[in-house]
Amino acid sequence: MFHEPSPQFFYSSYRIIIEHSDGVNSVTSSATAFILEVAKGIPWIVTNRHVIDLNYNQSSNKFRHFKPSKVLIIGRDLSDNEYSYELYEKAEFFYHGERENDVVMIESRVMNSVKPFHWHFGLEHLADDKIFETVLPFDLICFTGFPKTHDKYKNRPILRSGRIASDPKFEYSWNNEYQGQCVAYEGFSSSGASGSPVFAPSRGLQTIPNSRHGYLVGVNAGHIPDQYGHSGISYFYKSTVILEIIEQNSLDKKLTPRDTKEH
Repeated sequence: MFHEPSPQFFYSSYRIIIEHSDGVNSVTSSATAFILEVAKGIPWIVTNRHVIDLNYNQSSNKFRHFKPSKVLIIGRDLSDNEYSYELYEKAEFFYHGERENDVVMIESRVMNSVKPFHWHFGLEHLADDKIFETVLPFDLICFTGFPKTHDKYKNRPILRSGRIASDPKFEYSWNNEYQGQCVAYEGFSSSGASGSPVFAPSRGLQTIPNSRHGYLVGVNAGHIPDQYGHSGISYFYKSTVILEIIEQNSLDKKLTPRDTKEH
């Protein structure tokens, strides 16, 4: 038996609006991100690399000179008030050592803020290699985010669900090439849902074998197209990628003030 995620999970996604510029032209896009507390009082922003790096995995070099010129993070607090932060222009981005892993962790340095982020995840919520041994094909997952079909009346996310379609003990590839630590699921990711937190709800009961608590298992990244536009198969990058980015860059020791105020 599966159990629904906590009500807080619904609002754990943040809308991220990015303006990219090459100094002459600009492109603005919208996606999803979430907040992870890596060390006590130290939040980091997590989303896909392709959200921040327009030239990432592109077949042409059309966007090779484009860099983020403005990044806006929009979320809600426990009182259901919407708030937004503009990222400080010198905030750092950290990627995985394997380029194929489409995840980025962003330093939470924001402009003119005296209030903290309202984050929703800690390291204890992330599935590690041991937890992934309990994640199986056909397990239920859900993700919350801001695809084009999100609730635009009050700028709220929507929640979607799916079933794991590949064996999560192995890396999934939609072609003959290594695509990083990703897992396929049967479900409909669409434009804007990139960067959504992917959650595997708790399963069973404490006395039932192979039961487990709910865990954040990954970062939603995209879908596999076919002749109809969407094959019904999407994919996410495993939460182990996040843990490895933290370890590779010692982010748990990098002190970024929670209430940074930059001018």
